[in-house]
Amino acid sequence: MGAISSKIGETYHALAAFWSELSQNAAESNALLRRIATPEFPVPDPTVSFWQTNPKYQELVNAKSEELPQSADIVIIGSGISGASVAYTILTECQALGIEKRVVILEARQVCSGATGRNGGHLKCSPYLMYSDLKVLLGKEKAKRVLHFQLRHLPTILELVKDEGLHEAEAREVETVDLFTEQTMWDKAQQMVQELQRDAPEYAEDTMVWDAKQAQEQFGASSHCLGAISYRAGAMWPYRLVTSIYMKLKTKYHSSFSLETGATVTEIHVEDNDTTPYLLHTSRGKIRATHVVHATDAYAPNLVPGLKGKIFPVRGHMSAQAADGPSSHLDGSRSWSIIGKKGFEYITQRPRESAGPHSPGGEIMLGGGLYKSDGKGMDEIGIWKDNCVDPTISAYLGGIWSTVLQGEHARVLQLWSGCMGFTPDLVPFVGEVSPTFTKRRRPSNKRKGAASESGSTPANEWITAGFNGEGMVLAWLSGTAVGLMVLGREDVQLEARAGRPAGKVTEWLPKELYLSESRVRDLSIFKLARFL
Repeated sequence: MGAISSKIGETYHALAAFWSELSQNAAESNALLRRIATPEFPVPDPTVSFWQTNPKYQELVNAKSEELPQSADIVIIGSGISGASVAYTILTECQALGIEKRVVILEARQVCSGATGRNGGHLKCSPYLMYSDLKVLLGKEKAKRVLHFQLRHLPTILELVKDEGLHEAEAREVETVDLFTEQTMWDKAQQMVQELQRDAPEYAEDTMVWDAKQAQEQFGASSHCLGAISYRAGAMWPYRLVTSIYMKLKTKYHSSFSLETGATVTEIHVEDNDTTPYLLHTSRGKIRATHVVHATDAYAPNLVPGLKGKIFPVRGHMSAQAADGPSSHLDGSRSWSIIGKKGFEYITQRPRESAGPHSPGGEIMLGGGLYKSDGKGMDEIGIWKDNCVDPTISAYLGGIWSTVLQGEHARVLQLWSGCMGFTPDLVPFVGEVSPTFTKRRRPSNKRKGAASESGSTPANEWITAGFNGEGMVLAWLSGTAVGLMVLGREDVQLEARAGRPAGKVTEWLPKELYLSESRVRDLSIFKLARFL
């Protein structure tokens, strides 16, 4: 869910705790494994995030037709940023091709009520941290490909916002600074920067290392800070971005696009139907489809049982705080991370001139604290419910800002939680979903010409999920890729367009992201722990 957990390093520590306690606390460890392997549907009463309050487009919150549509060419399950990207890509590409495809999004709760609507507002890839983690898990060259893919998201989304006039999303480039409060992590981070400069200097050009005194002078860090690393990143209002996109799609493609909230998909069956072989059972009735796209992140295993234990949730905590201090003059131009021995926190600042109903703006959006739970993070892994917050984590989030920065004072306005989908190799699942994973037979696809018509491919299921708490720098282009795959356009040389790079999908989507039997075969939570 975009940075709502304290990024990958924090989950590493939680999993390390799990690994070390296997022999010490079998009951707790077995309970964790059962949670991971027993998916649950989203709860109906989630906590409410700051981003969701006073929505700009109130009519979208519980958007639905009087009756669920009977059929569609493409049904997308999930209305977060992945679902928005898939829908946007399909509808705009079909317009360019001069064809029409009926697209329906099914959402279990209110619009964008999952991870996208609950994150920290970061558009941040930490090149030195990400490269070091991925290099261990994937190797040098694969790590570079995935890192490059992540870094493409900031300019891609900024261009999309500009071209589509989505100014209410508050998307912007910022200076980001990682503040270190523990010596071992500070030493490791400096080594990581050197590693990136040596292996992939093109990704380290704007990375600067500051000692403790420089960090205090440049960034207002307190005496708790041992040093800092700064570079360029982005920030935005993800919920507003997604709902603004849906509003544009509903207006422009009103006859071919439908957003249906309150429609939990409970079952999918394959029937002998030449055009719409998939029959989806929802809490509001049934709908047929030619294609089904799973864009539900952590909740994907509910309908793709072969991914049980291959995508698992980590519940993260997030807060909105009214802040007063030297940082107020920054007006949303900087973001922060506070990195300790185990885990770290992430912070964005909203612009003071509010682009929406929240006034006057300037709030500090601060999340993390995973390792501060009573179970040292273990009790937040495999949790499918986002309807409560941990009191210990909440108290910690309320005090860390004024501790690490000089002269800063903050007051908590709102606290909430959210569930992110993690994969054991820290890379999303993108692309076609085979019957091996769905446990459903493949449609017969007897209709002649189904694969040769412009914008058509044989009926199938697809996925874009498992973003490991990094959704804002992974999900949009993953959804774009799936949208083009559904239309059979992944091998077509395409021109750049708002929200999409030029070239073939097969050229810019790292092959490490594709869902395949060979990739999934050996994946387990233990793989991640072995690399600690």
